[in-house]
Amino acid sequence: MIVRAIFLVIFLTACGNQADLERIKKRFSEKRDSYDRIYSMIQEESFASHCFAVGTDHIGDYWGHNGKWNTNQNYEHKISLEKVLNEVGLTKERYESYLYLLEEIGSERIEYCPNQPSWVRIMAHRSGLAVSGCLTTINLNGDGSIPDTEIKPSYSSEITPLGDGWYLNHDCS
Repeated sequence: MIVRAIFLVIFLTACGNQADLERIKKRFSEKRDSYDRIYSMIQEESFASHCFAVGTDHIGDYWGHNGKWNTNQNYEHKISLEKVLNEVGLTKERYESYLYLLEEIGSERIEYCPNQPSWVRIMAHRSGLAVSGCLTTINLNGDGSIPDTEIKPSYSSEITPLGDGWYLNHDCS
């Protein structure tokens, strides 16, 4: 019984922080120039020939944990932020510019993929557990397309157009 109670508390705590979609839309409207600047920045990078992420906890193939970085391919090998930046070809100043803009828009990460069509996804909110939860992003597809809302019994993707091809995507599973 105690184990069930502990699990329930953990589950409810992890799932309790729901996205305020109206606040996210308002922040996008108020900070639109910052969204456009960070989008332009990531398109300029030399690594933009393949999908790439820049954020507080993720740069390229590297993930940050407690001040050290590693890859999914090698969890045991920890390296410094300076080495990560050197490996991916970002200067410290450029990375700090990303961090400044991410903080300004209230995000942790931007992801960009130059595939046809290209797309950008800027994290706005996340909640839940690794196996189930919600992720809210501000997206822009290179071809200007906006997907349709999709609702299924175990998954939903709620799409809200924000203007000029930008849209809010609220995914929950």
